[in-house]
Amino acid sequence: MRTRARPILDLARRGAEARRALLHEIRLLLLAFPHLRDAFDEAELPISFIIAKGSGRLTKRTRTAPKK
Repeated sequence: MRTRARPILDLARRGAEARRALLHEIRLLLLAFPHLRDAFDEAELPISFIIAKGSGRLTKRTRTAPKK
C-alpha cells in the first residue's frame, strides 16, 4: 500500500511547494506595486464568484473521519 501512495504524496508535495512559491511571488508583487491591492472593486466581481463566496465554497474544508 505504501508504494502506491508514494507517487501521490510526491505530487502533493510538489503542489504545495508550487503554491508556496506562487504566494511568495504574489506578496513580492504587492510589495512592489502596492496600488494593485486596491485595483479591483468588489461590486464588479463576476456573479459566479460572488455566489461561491456567499455559499462558503471558498473556505477550507475540514475532512471528516470515514465511518467504519
